[in-house]
Amino acid sequence: MNNRYNSLPSRSSRRQFSNNPQGLAGTYAGVLSTPFIAPALKTADTLVKGYVRQIDGISYKAVLSATSIADDVIQAGGASACAFSDGDSVTLSESILTLTDLKVNEELCRATMLNSWQQQLGPRNSADWSSPEYRNFVMGQVAAKTAQGVENAIWKGSSVFANGFLSSNGTFGTTGFNASSLANATTQAIAAMTASNVLQQIGLVYNKAATAKSAILSKPDLKFFVSNKTAALYRQAIATAGGGIAFDTAGLASGVAESNTGQGYNNMVTNQAFTTLNFLGIQIAECPGMFDDAIVLAQSENLVVGSNMGTDYTQASYIQTYLYDGSDNVRVTMRFGLGTVAGIATDVIVGKSF
Repeated sequence: MNNRYNSLPSRSSRRQFSNNPQGLAGTYAGVLSTPFIAPALKTADTLVKGYVRQIDGISYKAVLSATSIADDVIQAGGASACAFSDGDSVTLSESILTLTDLKVNEELCRATMLNSWQQQLGPRNSADWSSPEYRNFVMGQVAAKTAQGVENAIWKGSSVFANGFLSSNGTFGTTGFNASSLANATTQAIAAMTASNVLQQIGLVYNKAATAKSAILSKPDLKFFVSNKTAALYRQAIATAGGGIAFDTAGLASGVAESNTGQGYNNMVTNQAFTTLNFLGIQIAECPGMFDDAIVLAQSENLVVGSNMGTDYTQASYIQTYLYDGSDNVRVTMRFGLGTVAGIATDVIVGKSF
């Protein structure tokens, strides 16, 4: 079965916004906020490395249409088949990407920036604390921290963000998974992973795809998505592996590893660096926001993260509260929307340990 994933452009992306006034000093709305919102939204590892499909310019919702074409489109011809007979092999479906409205509110004491900023500019009393360079520096620090939160949110969800790919409440369990963006995915039970069994657990997920969704194995953008811990265990396993791993059903089901006492990949044991990881030719994408005992096998095109970046619904502000309340503080605020959805969730294999 061939699948195509498409998205209809949202109304917000039909025009360039002209209503982006810069209000109070340090307030940026719409496209003017992009230099500050983009680092917050786009530097999460999963996004900056292009592991998933990203759609920006969404006001609130976007419709993703999916076209599935069955394999039996060819019909019998000849004199007895002159009339048009619909093969009824094309199925249209759609999924809805809904943004969650989010905000960042942070108050920072200017004194905390002295060591990294003021030292280069001279005495405190001669510094222009409202200079564009300093504003950019402070907002950049907050954006970097926000990016870490975005990475976690798109995979784990939270009570604030709601639906991530694997959970809606920040925990990897039945309740959170059943309300996640991949709740309808094809699942495979796996064990908690160690260096001794990680190859078998990834093999279980691969075997599930081979038996239940074999068509996705030929897709060029297919990836295994794993956490930093799982990727580290995988490096240990292949660095000390004895050569082969038995992919028999009994061995996979038991989760018992073969003896890892060999010379490992390239006969170099642990004296090597693995710049890229793959399993039977499929890239292993290392995503810091992933749960540890989880494996996702999916096409990048089928996992979608949307935002309202580039619309007039985003805003970033740098507020000099020290001018008004006698404090030494500044405030940074950001407003943006973010959401996740799977184009065809059943085409995704999720290995889970609960």
